[in-house]
Amino acid sequence: MAHSILPIVDPIVIFALVASLILVVPFGAKKLRVPPLVGLLLTGAILGPNAFHVLERDQSFILLGKVGLMFLMFIAALEVDLGIFKKLGVQAAIFGVITVALPLTISVPIALYVLHYDPLPGFLLASIFSSHTLLAYPIASSMGISKTRAVITAVGATMIADTTALLILAVIVGIHVQGHITETFWWRLAISLSIYGCAVFLGLPRLCRWVFRKVGKDGNVQFTFILAAFFVCAATAHLAGLEPIVGAFLAGLALNRFIPHNGTLMNRIVFAGETIFIPFFLISVGMILDARVLFDGVDTWILIVYLTGLVLLTKYMASQTTRLLFRFNRAESFVIFSLTLSQAAATLALAEIGFNVGLLGEPVVNASIVMILVTCTISPIVMERFGRQVAEQAAKA
Repeated sequence: MAHSILPIVDPIVIFALVASLILVVPFGAKKLRVPPLVGLLLTGAILGPNAFHVLERDQSFILLGKVGLMFLMFIAALEVDLGIFKKLGVQAAIFGVITVALPLTISVPIALYVLHYDPLPGFLLASIFSSHTLLAYPIASSMGISKTRAVITAVGATMIADTTALLILAVIVGIHVQGHITETFWWRLAISLSIYGCAVFLGLPRLCRWVFRKVGKDGNVQFTFILAAFFVCAATAHLAGLEPIVGAFLAGLALNRFIPHNGTLMNRIVFAGETIFIPFFLISVGMILDARVLFDGVDTWILIVYLTGLVLLTKYMASQTTRLLFRFNRAESFVIFSLTLSQAAATLALAEIGFNVGLLGEPVVNASIVMILVTCTISPIVMERFGRQVAEQAAKA
């Protein structure tokens, strides 16, 4: 009996192929004047199960993709200049509220009165794009603008936006399953968040200081400890009602001052993330795209236009509102827009969990996937253009 050689199932061959793609695709993308991130996304779409089916989006790809996303959040928090972050904390918080509130304010009435969704599905649908993923952050970092006020404002707002969106999900699912939310739910959530916050921001720095003092300059042990601490914070975030990506970001903030930005330890972390895991995440996201959803009918197209159009509109409005409030220039506002536009992990979580509990239909999941690809394609392109302008402005300052 003949067996198809595709999809490739040998893990060694899979890793060899992906490693080769991670090496080759960025060069090809630059030749075509396309951001390398977009090249990896499209590579995943072409080789994934919904196109040529060279690779299967199995549990190993999903796992490595999740690790890549957590590395993305962790590195973003590590590269924040805490001195500037303290000065811009209020600014980042205000922008975080704006980038969540605008999508909800505009899209909830549309979901309820135009698309005729019931209140719970309507709020959940509207919250899908209130979060964002820092997909374009590696580009900002490579351009040397990760410590500029525009990037720090967007990075700081990420924690607020993603946490808010995922808490909305928890509340809506709780109401849907239980019929209502009790006072006990709020007390449990507040207590668990408080305990988790104390463990991360008070306990982890003390543990890190003790370990570094004991091992001295042993870089291998330091690196292993940082990885262990990072993954433990991400893994235990669920106990506090948070998602692992939020835990990874908080771990980065807590460990930030122990890892010199230009030191060997930081270089090792960035190398592991940006060379291996983050590319896996990008290819994994690309694999989700199924072009057949474009032919699923009018309902899917209505949702594609609704989700994609509103995420572009509301994220742009949020960046321009912030520009007016805090006197960012045009290039800085577009850098903020590019960092907060792309949708990935939290969007998928909202759509998939909403589908699994019966609040959202399959057309929403399909439309969300198309929205993810569109925003993840536009975001790095915008960053490539306007990030250079911000870099030039920073060099002249």
